[in-house]
Amino acid sequence: MSDISFETNIENHFAVSVMDRQYQSVTEINHELISLIEEIESKDRNTDRNAVLSNQITTSGGFQTALSMNLFELKAQCNTKLKNQMILPAVRNYLEYVFKDEADKINPHLVGWANILEKGNWQRPHMHPTHKNLISGCYYVKTPEFKDGAEGHIEFINPMPISVNHGFSNSRRVKPVEGKLVLFPPFYNHFVHPIKSDVKRIVIAFDVLPQAPGFKLVF
Repeated sequence: MSDISFETNIENHFAVSVMDRQYQSVTEINHELISLIEEIESKDRNTDRNAVLSNQITTSGGFQTALSMNLFELKAQCNTKLKNQMILPAVRNYLEYVFKDEADKINPHLVGWANILEKGNWQRPHMHPTHKNLISGCYYVKTPEFKDGAEGHIEFINPMPISVNHGFSNSRRVKPVEGKLVLFPPFYNHFVHPIKSDVKRIVIAFDVLPQAPGFKLVF
């Protein structure tokens, strides 16, 4: 009997790529970002510019900047530094990993907003289906000392639940840490566990479009 020859190739199809980058020495920039965001909150919290009051988003309680505002268009040095020196370099690294040579054709445009969660607040499961969105992400500006293993964590839901039969978990959590930047596909369903601390959780979230739109974005 002749020897049986064969070739084997095992691939992971439809992978969900999540990037976690922890920045160090961010106390100063985070302090400036907190001041910027809390200044906006003080003016808009009890108005229709608080997106939480619009019933169009999944945040339950707290504050989120107006749906019509792109946070990254604000002229503030800390905001510009966060965008150009921290988020965009990471975005380009992520694009190169996911899109390979096609990444060179992309001129990433950030659309961002600030979100504040306080005691009892949380975010319901959602994704970011903005038209042509390539990446969603968040940067942790301020985080409390969490009291249990889930409090304030972002939890990603397995997009293929049947895969638990192959040993995969139903979800994955990412612990919020000041200075942490997280990038993930916009189709990756996620939620934020309720806050139990009296200290605010302040996050800058964003979507990444392949280029600046030629029209005013409407959400």
